[in-house]
Amino acid sequence: MAEMYEVLLVDGPSRWHAGWVLEEDADLLLAVGGRIPVWSTRAGLEHHAQENGFELLDDLPDEVDLDLGGWIPTGAPQPTTAEVSELWHLVIDDPVAGEPLVRLEDAYDDLTDGEPDWFEQHGEVSRRALAEAVRLLRGRLAPA
Repeated sequence: MAEMYEVLLVDGPSRWHAGWVLEEDADLLLAVGGRIPVWSTRAGLEHHAQENGFELLDDLPDEVDLDLGGWIPTGAPQPTTAEVSELWHLVIDDPVAGEPLVRLEDAYDDLTDGEPDWFEQHGEVSRRALAEAVRLLRGRLAPA
């Protein structure tokens, strides 16, 4: 049975809730009819999971919280490397939103290798790519 996780993306004043399914070796945003459902409440997520046979496990985290502090639109303040990596990991497998990030695979590899001056070397181009990916992702969200 697939495990469903709630993702809460926070960047400055913007907040989005998106559902995604964790499969064996890939993180895939859950798309239904080409749209990614979003929920304003935990109850909405639970109802959707129940209706579709997804399991919300109690012994694993069911929420991924990202607080990028406005880094995507403004470039400052710099989020932690872990938050950028988490966001990248979340959207890179999306067939639409992930495309801007795939082109920066080497920069992402540097990030995951813990390069100490990653933001100085790749921050600007990565911020633009992530902003484009999030823009594409938001265009696919379907409020539920």
